[in-house]
Amino acid sequence: MPTQSLGSPRTDRAVDADSTLKPALTVPQTGNRVLRWRQFCRDFLKCHRRPFNVALHTITTPIGVFGLISMIRLLSPDFAVAMVVAYVVVLLAMVPKAVWLASTAVMVALLTAALILSPGWLAAGSCVAFGYFGQDLAHLITGERTLQSTYIRDQNRVARLVEHGLLLVPTLLVIAGRQHQSPLRLLVSRKAVLHTKLTSPDQVGGLGEIRTWVRMTEPNLSRSTHWWQTDLTGEAREAFDRLSRDASLMAMIRRFHGTGYEVHPVLGMNELYVTGPPKQSTSDTVFYMGHVDGPWSVFPGARLYRCMVAASENAEVTTHFPMIGADYAQPEGYRLETGDSVAFDFNRELHYITRDPSAKQVEPRVNLKLHFVAHPDAMSWYGSLLAKLTTVYDLRARGLFLQTIDPNSWVQNLKTQWILGWTKAFEWIVRFVGWTNLAYVLLMAAISVALGDPRWFVATTSFVHYAIYIATLRERGAVSFGEFRRNALFFKTVALTQLFVLYASFFSGQLLSLGIVVGGFALAARAASVLGMNRTLFSAELGIDPPLRLRRFPYGFLPHPMILGAMSGIAAMLLVPSFRASFGWLCAGHLCCYATVLAQEILRSRQSSDSRAVLSPN
Repeated sequence: MPTQSLGSPRTDRAVDADSTLKPALTVPQTGNRVLRWRQFCRDFLKCHRRPFNVALHTITTPIGVFGLISMIRLLSPDFAVAMVVAYVVVLLAMVPKAVWLASTAVMVALLTAALILSPGWLAAGSCVAFGYFGQDLAHLITGERTLQSTYIRDQNRVARLVEHGLLLVPTLLVIAGRQHQSPLRLLVSRKAVLHTKLTSPDQVGGLGEIRTWVRMTEPNLSRSTHWWQTDLTGEAREAFDRLSRDASLMAMIRRFHGTGYEVHPVLGMNELYVTGPPKQSTSDTVFYMGHVDGPWSVFPGARLYRCMVAASENAEVTTHFPMIGADYAQPEGYRLETGDSVAFDFNRELHYITRDPSAKQVEPRVNLKLHFVAHPDAMSWYGSLLAKLTTVYDLRARGLFLQTIDPNSWVQNLKTQWILGWTKAFEWIVRFVGWTNLAYVLLMAAISVALGDPRWFVATTSFVHYAIYIATLRERGAVSFGEFRRNALFFKTVALTQLFVLYASFFSGQLLSLGIVVGGFALAARAASVLGMNRTLFSAELGIDPPLRLRRFPYGFLPHPMILGAMSGIAAMLLVPSFRASFGWLCAGHLCCYATVLAQEILRSRQSSDSRAVLSPN
């Protein structure tokens, strides 16, 4: 799963709260109720602007409400039903109808769960405590004040608290549905390779001083040479120190993360290096392989950037980032020349270099490696932890790298092969699985084992790819398509594998069901084959590929054949009674998610058509 900024985007400013909430604030009635609903939404938004905070609330709030309903159920199940009915009736007079319908659906789902699961007093009370104190913890982590703290000293605090309790669920649904506050943004694989050019006289002059220092040092050009920042002397050291805290580089990173984030230099990792010639079976070979520099990819919400700054002309070496483009074999690349800078995630971004042997390199290629950590402004300790862990790893890895840069013994050769072997293994994991995805699946498996209920694992891993689809189609910024494709395919593979295995384990000769399942998924597979993998994963909708109108079967014969086939196959699984009894909820979840994705596709297609109609000449 991708890990994104915990703060809200830079374009999302407090002054736009009214305008961006207007669709959700439209209430048919007039008077004080309308004004109170609007004002409450604005007040709530001021305290819940960051997607991570909203995401935590979408966990803590339902659990807390579930616990409360469960406690009432322990007194009387009928009373629990009556209380939920009374709540939604009261809510009807307070919120817009669309919000009321969504809130009612949530409350019915929580009531149903409470009646079926029937937790005891301890479990129900624990859920209430988790919901209440979990929300306070969410605000503490993200550095946003609680809404309750804004009115707790007011004379009408009791009335405000009652209003807060009544409107919490509907308002959370509204805020979570906004473009910039949506928790789904955490699943978007945003393009995190940032490029700029240093052009100011101080920056260019500093690079020149560093280049002069390298010439005077006369490094061994038969291999790559590295110096730590502290190894430099004189004016070159002063220039390096200035560049390591360069305001424009930190501003570039801060713009990517948006408001609510801090960016700090990580001086202990900074180095200067001169590129050597390509060699086989040395640690230098790693640069020409797909690799990630650091191991701490499972660090949600924080990033440590390596910022490559070219201090010399460069005619032959290009740095490639294969996961951000549409095709791994045709990666996006940067040939950095004097002043060019590209920043990327030290612990997550796969990259490698290639060399053009026909190019004439006049002087050695001199590069600076600068490092910066970005973290939520309320979590300095979190950013410091990432910086410290990465620095320790980098120092140890550099020591091993230097031991194998020119191996001349069987021990050093063995270490070299060990480095190259692990580099290749890590490349495949990053390319096809993703460390965060793997960590999430293993965590859900561990929780499922601890609970003694495999349904937890099935429920928490079967619908992630739909959320990734929906979140990515909502995103308007640049998307790292290779990473998105990896995440979506990984979780779809996990989901369908579970679905097919469960269906097969309950199957007992229902041939009609089997025939429709095979036919439905065969239709979906045929549609995907005709469309191609990238277009299947919305490359046209994301602006990576041009729109394409197909006439090959099944396109032109059936509407949305891929989704239609998959939904038919999943629905047919319900014809097996034992499977329906045990995992009917799983099929229902898949069908609802497919319907949501289909609705989003149709809506986006209509919006695109309307835009083209407006822009086209008469």
